[in-house]
Amino acid sequence: MSPSTPTRAVPAFLLIALLGGCGAASSGGSQPLLTLPAELASSAHASQRPSGFRLGVWVFTAQLYGEDLKIYHRNGLALTYFETLTSGVASPSGTVTAPDGRWYVANGGHSNVLVYRTTTYGPQGPTQVLDDYGQRPVNVGLTPNRDLVAVSNGATTSGGAGSVSIYLNRNAEPARMLTYGKDILAGMGVAIDHLGNCYWSFNDPKTHSGSIVEFTACAGKGTVVVSAIPMVGGLALDRDDNLYYVDQVTGIYRCDRATKCVLFSTGYGTPANVNFDRDYKHLWVADESGYIDAVSPQNGAIVYKVKAAAGSSDPPFGIAPAPGS
Repeated sequence: MSPSTPTRAVPAFLLIALLGGCGAASSGGSQPLLTLPAELASSAHASQRPSGFRLGVWVFTAQLYGEDLKIYHRNGLALTYFETLTSGVASPSGTVTAPDGRWYVANGGHSNVLVYRTTTYGPQGPTQVLDDYGQRPVNVGLTPNRDLVAVSNGATTSGGAGSVSIYLNRNAEPARMLTYGKDILAGMGVAIDHLGNCYWSFNDPKTHSGSIVEFTACAGKGTVVVSAIPMVGGLALDRDDNLYYVDQVTGIYRCDRATKCVLFSTGYGTPANVNFDRDYKHLWVADESGYIDAVSPQNGAIVYKVKAAAGSSDPPFGIAPAPGS
């Protein structure tokens, strides 16, 4: 099966969509901690179990245009659509899961990050909301213990430059903001290595190219590690901190740590974001042409491709296998 031809050009895809007013930003005040009744985890999903259902193996996606989150049950590599979440969701894009199954969604239209709890019957919540006032969050990265969370902001709600919001010790308010240069950058992907350093990708409308910078200890000034990317997208790091990044024009690149980057995987319509599954067995790709792909980390081959639940009419922008990333 080959991906369908994209129906649009995608320069700075997330920034254009987010600045177009896809959702209203939140307006001050701390977001409450939300809980759901226990019966939601038992009876509500029981009738939706697909054939061959095995508890607790999922892939989550975020759809920017449809303003929804889709849940897929995973059996081996095969995905079966399970349900769609829309409550409180506005312009979602990048997403990631922690090893304990906590699922973080950049919710750009409401200037926050939604946090769900993964159960054997699917996600519950949101059980927590991270405030990101005045920003349009487009992606999320975190450490395994969730004590450090980095949120890539595509732009401010008033059209200013993108940035990275840093959250410490599981707090719902950012401890600091990271910026780079003086251009009106469009923030894209973000990832944190095992030493606690942040990597942030962005597109620069002034230079018409993308770059990736490293913030040591997720603080201070960034240092460029990759530049001159035609159209950069999401980021991921493997267990050895080798960097993988999306170039929406040519495919997925793999770097030796953050150097010696080579084209690693091709065959996509418009790849947007990537994340590893548990034990780094496969790299999962959200393809804006309406597909979900699983890639071999050994050779970059696409070993599984499936049309997303709504295809190209509501394509995936973010993807997060659970539990673990």
